Order: sequence, then C-alpha cells, then structure tokens
Amino acid sequence: MPIKTPKFWYRNPASPTPIIERIMQPLSMIYKFGHNLNLNSKTTRNAPIPVICIGNITAGGSGKTPAIIALHHLIIKHKIWNAPYFLSRGYGGSQNAAQCISVHDDPSEVGDEPLLLAKHSKTITCVNRYDGAMLAHELGADCILMDDGFQNYGLHKDLSIIVINGKSGLGNKKLLPAGPLREPIDAAISRAQAIIIIGTDETNIEELIPENIPIFKAHINALNTGNFDKDAQYIGFAGLAQPQKFHDTLLQNNFKITAFHDFADHHPYCAKELENLIEEAKNNNAKLITTEKDCMRIAEKYRKYIDILPIELVWEDEAAILDLLQKVAR
Repeated sequence: MPIKTPKFWYRNPASPTPIIERIMQPLSMIYKFGHNLNLNSKTTRNAPIPVICIGNITAGGSGKTPAIIALHHLIIKHKIWNAPYFLSRGYGGSQNAAQCISVHDDPSEVGDEPLLLAKHSKTITCVNRYDGAMLAHELGADCILMDDGFQNYGLHKDLSIIVINGKSGLGNKKLLPAGPLREPIDAAISRAQAIIIIGTDETNIEELIPENIPIFKAHINALNTGNFDKDAQYIGFAGLAQPQKFHDTLLQNNFKITAFHDFADHHPYCAKELENLIEEAKNNNAKLITTEKDCMRIAEKYRKYIDILPIELVWEDEAAILDLLQKVAR
C-alpha cells in the first residue's frame, strides 16, 4: 500500500530533529547494510545496445519521468538513435516478466509511469532489467532509456544520469527510512556521469557535485494552459511523492484553487474516492484537475469529469545534453 512522503524528510535543516526521525536512524543503518549487501552480490550483465539510465538518489519526487521523456524527444529530434525503447520495472504493477506494454493496459498490472511512457515510445516492463533489455533488443530497439534502476546493478549502464529537484534537493540527507536517500550521496554521485537539476537549486546541490561531472539545468513547463477556463474554480488532487509541487504549478499558472487533496505516490484511486471528488466539485461549482501520471490510475469512465494538466521538461542548454548523448552513440 503506497504511503505519503513523511514531512520530516524535507524539513528545514535549521529546524530541530523530530523524535520520529531519531527513532528511524537505527533502521537507516540496517537499510545501508542491506544496500551494500545487494551491491556486492549482484552480477552485472551487458546488453547488446546502449543503456541510458535516468535515476535518482531519493525515493521519488525528483522529476525522472519528464526528464526521460525529454531525453527521448531529443534523441528522436536529432536522430541519435532510431528506435529508443523505455525500460521500466513497472513499480506498482503485478506483472514481473518482460513484456511490451500498451497504453490500454491496466496500471495495477504494469504500473502507472510505464503507461505514461508508452504514450511516447515502445515501453518494456520487467523486474529483471537485463531480461527486459534483451526483449527490447529482440523487438528492434537500438537504445534503451532505463526509467529508474540507478540502484539496480543487474544491467550495465553506458550512461547514468541522476535527476534532482532543485527545490527539495536531497531532503535531510539521511538514508531510508529516516530520510529520503536510497543510498549514501557520495556513493551515488561516484557512479553517475551527469546530473540534471530541475528548477532553481535552492539547497546548494551543485556544491556536492565534483567538477568532472557535468550538471544540466532544466525546468518544468505546464502545457496547454490556454485551453483551461481560468475564471473557473478548481479542486486539485495528486498522488505523487511530493504532491505540493503540482499544487504550486497550478497556482503559478493562475488556476483558482479552492481545495487540494494529496494522496500517496502511485495511489490506486478507487471508485468511492473518485465519486467523492466528483461530488465535492459538483457541490462547490468547481472543476477537478490532476496530473497526467494520476490520470493513468483513474478508470476511463471517470476521466470525463477531470481536467488533466500536462507538463514538459525544458533544457536550459539543449546543446550540452545533446553532446553527452552523442558521445554515447559514437
């Protein structure tokens, strides 16, 4: 069952350490031991085609999905590869074996993020990333864009890129469950060939990055905002690692938000929840609005009652990230 991101993970560094965070710290040591054990026990195998991994150090909320979609668009635009496939674990789905999914598949079986990726390119889901990569190769892929998997050591990556959200950064910089980190910061950065920082670097992440690792800046744009009725009242909702970001995006784009409901990341919306939201909007003469990712987890019959705000990632220096990709292709 998905759980909401603990607020203390991203507390103000100057604030006192809450008791719950202190209680969790011994568990973080156990987590670190398990991570190191996993790192040392895995055999890494090579795929016959280039593998580009877009991952993060924190448990969700960094902006990986828009980043990997933007990279795909860049690859296609400049014809770096002809048939780049997405490869995902399919988090939140029940299927483990390698499969090429369809946008019409059930998110409870394949996960919500893969369905969003499948709107842009052929997408493979598989718990075993090497098996997934081999299926992609068999189906004609000439490059793999690996969504997440930075902490998965079973498949060799030709290029590993870490995505970090500039506003939330790395939180309190503590390992799970005391903080949002999946692994120690230094260990992660030592395996990365590039960093993407989305938005303004409010937590001075750049100071942690060695000079030999390139940093690419980007920001998120809301799309098609002119198609919405800005005089209407809206009730927003989102099931993300950091749903507040969607709330902020709505306000930045001048939506009149009368209420906002946050759910856990990958939250599977049930009929009762959606019916309650629809009823709330009706009673308040308001419209419902959510994200594209959330839409993947909403049954088709309810989507006509909900507006969707799409987003895209925009590079501040497209030529620089393009040069990095071309070096991998050579």
